[in-house]
Amino acid sequence: MKYILLTTLITGSLLSGCKDSSGPVSDMPAIQRISFEGLPDENVTFDAANSVITVRMPAVLEGGLKPVLKLTKGAEPVGLLPDGTIDISAFCSCIKPTQDVFFRIGNKTKTATYRLNIVATGPLAPQDVYEETTFSLKTGVLKMSLPVQNLYNNHRIDQISFKGEDGKSGARVYADGACLTGCRGGEPNRIAITLYSPIDRELKPGKYQIEMKGIKFPQKLIVME
Repeated sequence: MKYILLTTLITGSLLSGCKDSSGPVSDMPAIQRISFEGLPDENVTFDAANSVITVRMPAVLEGGLKPVLKLTKGAEPVGLLPDGTIDISAFCSCIKPTQDVFFRIGNKTKTATYRLNIVATGPLAPQDVYEETTFSLKTGVLKMSLPVQNLYNNHRIDQISFKGEDGKSGARVYADGACLTGCRGGEPNRIAITLYSPIDRELKPGKYQIEMKGIKFPQKLIVME
């Protein structure tokens, strides 16, 4: 009896193996391998079992977070930006995301969801690039986009100061607990600030140094009538 039972189990196992190898186990779309343009492989951890992608970010993310994928047949990424990058702007606003940030892969009938983790590797700092932002007082709205390093860590900035080169003029903006900064998905490595009136009454025509959270920026603000 033992010999017959053993033979039956082995035969069943072989038949089962042949069946599994003859077709796909599931038609669910999936990532088989993932990397990102410009990032070394060691900066990316892919936990396929738990559907988690973790990325250690460089100080400056050249060209955005652009995935290089090997997918199951018929699958394709869903919701990428027009340039093929993932929108990670949720990681650079003042407030950490209240919900997980996902990267999705879909086919004609189904969608698979992967949680995306971003790990910053240094403190927020300005890039050593000289730029000028021009602000016309007539518009009443000041929009700045400043190049920085290590942007994607949900830095909370609620105070910005402008110091005139004449040593006399200037203004300091307090958010009273709110956030002043964020970023835009299509502009990697740039912190975005939008200030409304009364900033147009506080600043006078001239050139200003920008400072946030004790960080002095080499970029300048040019205020015009």
